[in-house]
Amino acid sequence: MATLAVALVCTLASFARPILLGIVIILSLVAAVHYAMKPSPDAIDTMGFIKLMFLMPLGLGSLLTFVSLSQARQAKSLRGFTLYINLAVTSNIFIMIFSPDGGTLRGRVSRVLCIVLLVWLLQEMAKVKFQTTQFDSGFFIFRSSPLKWVLAHACYRLALLSLPAFDSLSYLLLEPLSLGSMVALYHLHKKRHPLPYYFGFADTLVVTTLAVLSRYPLPPGFNPSGLHIPSPSETQLDILFLPIQIAVIGFAVLAMRSNTRMKSR
Repeated sequence: MATLAVALVCTLASFARPILLGIVIILSLVAAVHYAMKPSPDAIDTMGFIKLMFLMPLGLGSLLTFVSLSQARQAKSLRGFTLYINLAVTSNIFIMIFSPDGGTLRGRVSRVLCIVLLVWLLQEMAKVKFQTTQFDSGFFIFRSSPLKWVLAHACYRLALLSLPAFDSLSYLLLEPLSLGSMVALYHLHKKRHPLPYYFGFADTLVVTTLAVLSRYPLPPGFNPSGLHIPSPSETQLDILFLPIQIAVIGFAVLAMRSNTRMKSR
């Protein structure tokens, strides 16, 4: 069901953006009313609502609203909107440094890897003088995430989402759906830009969709009774992910070193 929902959202984002913007506005209002009607929302409800508002009206909603502007207005506002996007992207990565590590080794290493990926991304953004965004026929293009960074980020987030704080099966879909949506948007836009340039748009669509489904879940598409999914221990997960994390850190450091050398020439 989540895969079908993401496919629908990607289709609307490609061919019917006003409809998707209307859905975002309606869902944002429904979420706000639903939260306001709760007599005494706890901290988890409050944080979930804040996260949803950042993702829907302030995240995907802002992209769709900008696309709806005239080309002249877009050209006039692009520099300011690019600054907004850059701050949103870097802040979103930075805040993940403070994710609970659950007392695990991979959780502590994730913090280091997060910092490394953030520095690497800032280097890539500096290559284009932080003019990272572009809009082409309604498609949001983010020009500072090379494929190597996208894949390294996928490895980082897989390890991050294995932590106890993200104990939900829905998170398992995040990486395959984000990467799959990136490829889908690349083809839907007739390959006008390099493949990784579509990752920012794809990830925004997928993360927002999964956040909505997590807060307002759809009925299951099958009967889960009797379904058993083995749960490895935290030690086993550390053994699995630590070599991957260390390899990604080394790979990222080499990429940053290469960027530094290119800049010094």
